[in-house]
Amino acid sequence: MTVKFLVFADLHVDIMHDAVARMQIILEEAKRQHAEFMIHLGDIMYPDTAFLKEHDDPEKMTGWFKNLRDDEKLAIRKMIAGSGLKLYGVLGNHDMDACSKETACLYYGMPGPHYTFDRNGFRFIALDTNYIRQNDSYVSYDHCNYGSCKSEDVTWLGTDQLAWLREQIMASDYPCILLSHAALADEVFAIHDRQKLWDLVRECNQDKRRVIFALNGHNHIDGVSVRSGVPFMSVNSASNVWIGHEYDCVRYSETISKLYHHITATAPYWDALFAMITIDDKGIHVKGRKSSFVGPSPYELGFPKEKFYHISRPVVRDRDLPLTAMAGDGVIDYDDPS
Repeated sequence: MTVKFLVFADLHVDIMHDAVARMQIILEEAKRQHAEFMIHLGDIMYPDTAFLKEHDDPEKMTGWFKNLRDDEKLAIRKMIAGSGLKLYGVLGNHDMDACSKETACLYYGMPGPHYTFDRNGFRFIALDTNYIRQNDSYVSYDHCNYGSCKSEDVTWLGTDQLAWLREQIMASDYPCILLSHAALADEVFAIHDRQKLWDLVRECNQDKRRVIFALNGHNHIDGVSVRSGVPFMSVNSASNVWIGHEYDCVRYSETISKLYHHITATAPYWDALFAMITIDDKGIHVKGRKSSFVGPSPYELGFPKEKFYHISRPVVRDRDLPLTAMAGDGVIDYDDPS
């Protein structure tokens, strides 16, 4: 059994001025390297205005990023549709800033907020990390309703989805790969019910290696953590690392900064970052991409390293990970690629 796919995360069309060019590079590489399909790990872009008018209510839009670059969004949608490659995805937290989950799923061609698909003898399980905890219940992200919540109340899988996940893993004849936006294994910017997930994975893998790998976006960093013997990989953003407006820096021009007024709160990468992943009977093989920061790095601006679970670097590193259980609990350290 062998499967080969391209994965990317956090393109953020509503922040970046060159998202169309980045998407074009991603698609060209996917075709050049003969990827069988692609996966995005959330936060590509808000739905365009015409789509919102037809399927939602654009007057309800209260999102963080209000640069409604519909021309860029339509261009990217056309490029993806014309690529001939199937694009699977998960919902990012910002994907419901301007709409409901139902509208977001429709826009991205997803069958639902969480779902499965099988390819070449492997099961991929797309999870939805966008729930707000309210007492003993879990409420979906909807029109940026999470923005006013306490940090400990956002980013949950919830009991119902965990039960569904167990069913999907145990019913599968194939090894499973978990997909999510928020991290499942880290301890910063991660799901709050992660211990329950780790226990579930350990239980499912007790008599047979059912869960072999997990991929997430959201944190705009590159790193791998091991939980319950399984490697969980954070896929770096295709575009930038978010550091916040307290570290504002003009990196391109004053004009670009005015047109894309959140770009100053990022440390962008010169190149689009993504990974080609091949899984075969010898292991999990990650071929990444290296870039450099446009302007100063986050740490040169005084951004504290402890803000992220992994060190911020403009790279997705090459990796070879085993199919067998891995030792350790937490971050795996790799040599600095710079």
